[in-house]
Amino acid sequence: MRVHQAFDAEAAAAMRDATWSALAEVGIHRDRPSTWTVERPVHLQHLKDDPAFRAVGSESLFAVIDAVLESRVYKPPGNWGALFLAFPSNADWGIPTSGWHVDANYTSPLWPPGGLKTHALFGDIMPQGGGTQIVSGSHRLVHKWFKENRPPPDARGADMRKLLRLHPYIRDLHTESNSDGRIARFMGHAEEVDGIPLQVIENTGEAGDVILLHPLVLHVAAPNKSAEPRFLLSGGVTTDMWGWGP
Repeated sequence: MRVHQAFDAEAAAAMRDATWSALAEVGIHRDRPSTWTVERPVHLQHLKDDPAFRAVGSESLFAVIDAVLESRVYKPPGNWGALFLAFPSNADWGIPTSGWHVDANYTSPLWPPGGLKTHALFGDIMPQGGGTQIVSGSHRLVHKWFKENRPPPDARGADMRKLLRLHPYIRDLHTESNSDGRIARFMGHAEEVDGIPLQVIENTGEAGDVILLHPLVLHVAAPNKSAEPRFLLSGGVTTDMWGWGP
């Protein structure tokens, strides 16, 4: 679900300014692309508490979150998550065969969800511009799979990722094959699996958009083939500590 223009262009620009100021301290400069040598800069997580990013939590965003969570009680987040920057990459663009995951306990409830993941775009993201890839419908597949294939009581996230790869569709998603063929199969159309339509899509959009994800949606980072950095803040709200709570 997309909340279009959850915050305005001015707020998004202030977030980018704060990010570029922090990058300048480590030698990465807005007006010098020759310094964009690190594809995914780290050590920026202190920025999530910068006042500029509070604008993500607008009235319009909270109104949608409240509606989706059916007014379940949750604590507003102290911040809107971690910064994920992706500078232009030399890597080939395609559908990754590794790194697919969810950010919650894989046995979390399907509905109502125990929270929502938020991807706040504070820069425009064009196709093949580093947009997070997701498997639309995968929350239903993940829930169904672990309902029918219960993991051990002490299983952690890494264990559940391995168990999920036993599913034929997820196994194929993790299998190396011709890039064009993968794009045609997984992105070209919705493939019905166990009665669930599945399709890999890119989370593209305009600065100010916030994309809401069910906690069980499979997603992965993808290369940025545009000429500009990809600016994303990844966070969320949870009622149950993402399924890992007591």
